[in-house]
Amino acid sequence: MNKIFKNKFVILGIVIIIIAVVLFIIFTGGKHFDSQMKYEGYTVLKGHSGKIEKYDSSNAVEGYKGGKEAYYISGKIVSDKDVEFVIVTFNLYDKSDKLLGTAVSGLKDLKKDKSYDFKAVSLMEYEKINLVDHYDLKSVE
Repeated sequence: MNKIFKNKFVILGIVIIIIAVVLFIIFTGGKHFDSQMKYEGYTVLKGHSGKIEKYDSSNAVEGYKGGKEAYYISGKIVSDKDVEFVIVTFNLYDKSDKLLGTAVSGLKDLKKDKSYDFKAVSLMEYEKINLVDHYDLKSVE
């Protein structure tokens, strides 16, 4: 009898873990990241996310070979000094950590210790945007 209860608790525990993982993926879209990213004097704050959105052709980028959608990374960044202009670059990876491309955003007139919204767009081919699994901060220059 004691063995039956142990097996039920193990199975129940596994089911609860699976449900929690599925709910996490559903509610976060699988692409939200809660870690800070740092590059020299810059910090991308927690809560940044990457997702596929309708391509904003009003800000068309020369050389973009995509379709009606593009991969965007959005969030907030803080600088440890006043800066006139920076380009924020992210590397985009698939599930096996293969580099797929980059996403970039330009920001101007950053003031020390103040947070600024950014939205970086990927210039990679449309067929690849669904392969993006994760990204990291490559540079801020």
